[in-house]
Amino acid sequence: MEFSVSDMNALAIVVSAIVYFFVGMVWYSPVLFAEIWKRETGKTDEKGLNPFLYILCFILTVFAAFALACLFEISGVSGFVPGIFAGLMAGLALVSAFAITMLFDDYRKYKLFLINAGYHAVAFPIMGVILGLWQ
Repeated sequence: MEFSVSDMNALAIVVSAIVYFFVGMVWYSPVLFAEIWKRETGKTDEKGLNPFLYILCFILTVFAAFALACLFEISGVSGFVPGIFAGLMAGLALVSAFAITMLFDDYRKYKLFLINAGYHAVAFPIMGVILGLWQ
């Protein structure tokens, strides 16, 4: 199998990144985990977040979608079940495995780890489904 970036669906990459980012907006909103996240990080509503950070996060999310699409292209992942499985492995095995190292310095931040890792464990499979179905 020959790998070619030109064979990848750029629209699927961008849409999956937008959906991933939207999941994050809901995940870290008052509807779900905003209050716990703020308490664990020490952030307040008054401090706010720098808009540049949102832009940077979105760019990095597009890069993550591109990387996952590359893995799908190389390995031949296609369809709903393979997409969700590969996305789940990316979220759990890759992101969460590295994120857990945050606990080495401060074991009291396990709630923060669970919130942050949980976000990726939910959002990556969604990204995987979009990329797996829309090639």
